[in-house]
Amino acid sequence: MSSSTLAIVQTKLNLYGYSVFMVLGTIGNAFIALLFNKQHQNACAIYLKYSAILNAIYLIYFEVIELIPVDYTDGTVKAIILCKIITYIPNFLGQITKTLVIMACIDRYLITSDRVSFRAFSTPKRAKFILIFTSIFWLIFASHVLIMQTIINGQCVRPGIYLPIYTFYAILFIATGPTIILSIFGYLAYRNMRKMQVRIQPIVNHTMDQTHFIRRKDRDLLIIVIAEVFVYLILTMLLPIILIEMTISQYAIQNKSIQYLQTEIFINNFAIFLLYVICAIPFYIYLISSKAFRRDFKQLIINAYQKLTKQGNDQIIPKPNHALTQRDTQV
Repeated sequence: MSSSTLAIVQTKLNLYGYSVFMVLGTIGNAFIALLFNKQHQNACAIYLKYSAILNAIYLIYFEVIELIPVDYTDGTVKAIILCKIITYIPNFLGQITKTLVIMACIDRYLITSDRVSFRAFSTPKRAKFILIFTSIFWLIFASHVLIMQTIINGQCVRPGIYLPIYTFYAILFIATGPTIILSIFGYLAYRNMRKMQVRIQPIVNHTMDQTHFIRRKDRDLLIIVIAEVFVYLILTMLLPIILIEMTISQYAIQNKSIQYLQTEIFINNFAIFLLYVICAIPFYIYLISSKAFRRDFKQLIINAYQKLTKQGNDQIIPKPNHALTQRDTQV
């Protein structure tokens, strides 16, 4: 592609791509939060619910930053602080959501294990503790962005030695690390589920029915987690490749051409856009991959419609005239 073509594609992507996925993603994540809000006793549902909430915040925040550009040319203390905060917030938000998806995947491995001690770790109480610990951990661990990010020549950049350090951080904690962990535990959870023989037996008593119901719900959650992991692996594949290439070529190629640099920047920006897409599409992945999720979503819409129509009918029905009723009774 020529430089002008890359510039046009990048402009269209910034104008329409982020906005479309922000709207669709925010709506979808809101539905996920509503659907999983009732499942307080399921650790996996807790992880997915809060991941969806943070995904929605991430999408809206990123779009606001795109629509309201910040001027760093004055180099004031205020501009430097904005530079640090604007870069820091999406960093730790993105890391928390990735970690929660990883924990949901690990939870599916634990709950499908044939070892009772492993299954015992999958509890709502532990899930809430891990949620709090994860948030605190990434707030602190990602603080290097607050320290090192600065303004040079009117641009918010990573200066000097911090650039390769951040590149290594991004490769390990944003791209490669989560991909490897999700691949391992996703496979282990799928293998465990294949080993489990969930047979529909005649309902002898309430306990047997309850056990089968729990297993079916766990299987449904495993399906949507595996589907999300699969899509995540595909969409994050480009990021570590381009980051490694940019790091190596920085030292291997002395004088890069303008065309080469623009191509690198475009591919890197597109890889970042794919990370944005990951935060926007979980609802649609669940909708496509799980019949149970589609059924629950349909029921949610029906219940909402019935409530709205019931409220409308209640407002239309006139109130009885108590005075007239009393007078007629006296006659």
